[in-house]
Amino acid sequence: MKNLIASLVLAVMLTATVAHAQTRILAGVTGAQEFDNSSLGVTVGIEVPFLKHYELDLRDTFSPMESHVALGGGRANIASVGGFVWLSKSFGLTGHVDDSSYNVTKITKDADYAFGGLAYRGVVGGLPARFTLSYIGQFNNGITPTGLESSHLQGIDFGYTVRFGCLGAVCIRQSADYVVGRILTQGNPVCDGTFGTTGGNGPNGTCPRTSAVGGGVNASILVEFPRHRATEQDVF
Repeated sequence: MKNLIASLVLAVMLTATVAHAQTRILAGVTGAQEFDNSSLGVTVGIEVPFLKHYELDLRDTFSPMESHVALGGGRANIASVGGFVWLSKSFGLTGHVDDSSYNVTKITKDADYAFGGLAYRGVVGGLPARFTLSYIGQFNNGITPTGLESSHLQGIDFGYTVRFGCLGAVCIRQSADYVVGRILTQGNPVCDGTFGTTGGNGPNGTCPRTSAVGGGVNASILVEFPRHRATEQDVF
């Protein structure tokens, strides 16, 4: 997964060279309260529109303040690669892949998530904005060296980002994502059926994993630069 992200970073850099006039660089702070976990960190990213209907996005959020219920505190990182395909001026498709990892008091984990869905962009209340509605699927639940398996999430994500205005050489954005989904609670793979019947007395093991429904929100305040003065009030 990390090799894939490194390759896509190179692709973004090459594309940015071609589409320099449209490229947008982002930097700011992000906070989250999701599934009883909380975090606060810094976000950097780049958005590269190309060939009128396409956009390639790369983003990374490092959270030096990460807290997980019953597992303690530590740090986390989410690397994201994705983009948009605009079918018309206002409507399109969106998707991205997240590589999420954290290291807290009791455990270290890495998991991967795929997002895909619909996108809308327009001017709302005089402000350029984007809205997305995506399905989330966790496709890597990696068993950790300590014997715990990552929660398996399936859910829905509603997100938006708004360009509030510009000052000097930069513009200011606010964005948020609201998530709701079904997860499998933490389990020991020796007895929860992960290894089939080898870890238990039945097809579901001796301690089958249970499910729960939860959700949360993450929000960011970002600086966007360079400022494209001729198009800053247009949809992006």
